[in-house]
Amino acid sequence: MGLIVSYDDKFAMPSAEIELASGEHVLLTLQKHGLVIKALARPGAPERILFEAAPYVVADICAALLGGTDSAETTPLKILTAATVRLPDAAAVQHAFQMAAEA
Repeated sequence: MGLIVSYDDKFAMPSAEIELASGEHVLLTLQKHGLVIKALARPGAPERILFEAAPYVVADICAALLGGTDSAETTPLKILTAATVRLPDAAAVQHAFQMAAEA
């Protein structure tokens, strides 16, 4: 399981940085245009965008991840972070979010 390195859900662009079990770091950022997930640069590997989605797609993904549970105490960033921290590496993050967006 990964580790949450930073988490900020208080300002205009909520974001979370997660160190995955592989040691890779990903950054989730919620913006007015939707969600951007980046694999952060590391030696031998440049920063790259793993996934981008419009707000309505992000809402659908969050709703699917909640599975009908009470959402009164949660935020989209909490939902997305909880799902991402369980994934083993950046490739799995990219694949999982692409599949969720297509569902």
